Amino acid sequence: MTKLKRSLGFTAAYAASTGLVVSGTAMVSLGNGFGTGGLAFAIPAFIGLVIILMVAISYGELASMLPGGGMVGEYTMPALGRLMAIIAVLGGYMVLVSADGGTQLMVAGNAFQSLTGVPAPAFSFLLLAILFALNIAGVNFYARVQIPIVVTKMSILAIMGFCGIFGLGTGTPVDNPFLATDWGTLASMGAVAIWLYIGMEFVAPLAEEIKDPWKNIPLAMVAGVITIFIVDLLFGWGATRYADLAEMASSSIPQVVGATAIFGGAGGLIMTLGTIAASFSTGNSYLAAIPRMLYGLANEGLLPKWFGKVSRRTRVPWAGMIVTAACMASVLAYSMFSSGGIDLILTLVSIACTTWLLSYIIAQVDVIVLRRKYPNAKRPFKTPFYPLPQVLGIASCIYLIVFIVPDFDQRIVIWSVAGILIAAIALFGIVWLKANRLPLFTPTDLTHTQSNIIVRSESMDHEYDDAADSADSTGDPAGAEPEGADLR
Repeated sequence: MTKLKRSLGFTAAYAASTGLVVSGTAMVSLGNGFGTGGLAFAIPAFIGLVIILMVAISYGELASMLPGGGMVGEYTMPALGRLMAIIAVLGGYMVLVSADGGTQLMVAGNAFQSLTGVPAPAFSFLLLAILFALNIAGVNFYARVQIPIVVTKMSILAIMGFCGIFGLGTGTPVDNPFLATDWGTLASMGAVAIWLYIGMEFVAPLAEEIKDPWKNIPLAMVAGVITIFIVDLLFGWGATRYADLAEMASSSIPQVVGATAIFGGAGGLIMTLGTIAASFSTGNSYLAAIPRMLYGLANEGLLPKWFGKVSRRTRVPWAGMIVTAACMASVLAYSMFSSGGIDLILTLVSIACTTWLLSYIIAQVDVIVLRRKYPNAKRPFKTPFYPLPQVLGIASCIYLIVFIVPDFDQRIVIWSVAGILIAAIALFGIVWLKANRLPLFTPTDLTHTQSNIIVRSESMDHEYDDAADSADSTGDPAGAEPEGADLR
């Protein structure tokens, strides 16, 4: 069997965790949030940070316990069974890449068109082709591209924001109110705020290619979202000191509006290039993470075996990459015939956010179920203050789904579309599992899932056992035998 190559360290893990978070649509949400709410948008942004940290440490525990590329699918099988695993992956992530993947490329195309006049669809499809070629070439190419792009785009946001805050911009400062809307509208901007961080778990599907995943994955997620909050706050604060908030709120590229207000045409040019880089790194993350989730499900018999095919030369899951790229291209093609602008972008983001939050709920339920069912299993990283983060995290995700957007009629549309998509995925899962004579809700044995990961993965060194033993000595009963397979 051709195995994925374990070659990535913390820096690559950090870039994978933040690469999707600082995305083209996240930058749009950032500009739209501060344009709509003013500097007061920092309040829901901070609340979103607290929520996402609770989700991140849940994923950290699960990734240390089951360090496989199937991610939430493999976490869910021993907790809630195969059908919920299929819903968690396809509902949470294939809907995401379909709704948001093409949107990211559309944002990059719009930015490039505003800069050069080149039609947005032409550039967007070219960008997708480049991303596919880079990822099919191997995971090391992904890391080499992702790391400098992540550092560059976060530096642009931070430096521009700093200059705006301290009045160092070339534009004319304006006197904007702290709260540019009413408190009710601000309170319902949770989905816009959570989108600033959502996707930090995209490092987890690379668990079979990351060195010491039990350490580097949780650390990358926590460090990543904290960094994102600081950088986003700096830029949002700086932009509100110079920009027309109404113009930011209505624009399909509000981050460019904010940067232009701070530094004029030069600022707009730099942010346009930063937006293209952000969309590039997001597409890069999609094509790195989603195929590995499909690979993990295929190896567990939850998808056709074709999805588990790995290139002998570059050792990447090429079959899943083709499907992922096709999903991104389909929405991009749809956007060519739609003139929705910022409304289309925010609607697609909200649909993706709804199904994604459902996947977050499933993951946090997984932690609770596995803690109860396998209390002595090896967990090199354990959620602190368990089960408080899981309980609060689940409640917060439900609240965000219920109040996904301020307008109730629009909520009905978003819930309906998301519900239809989840129902279709559930129907596929039922048909597939029944056809293969597999139970729908019977959880798999933890050792079975761990053994599959062992067979297909390059080994980890003895530090995994040392870390697990250290965690056991602080959390599990003294002298208890650990459950599960040896993951060295």
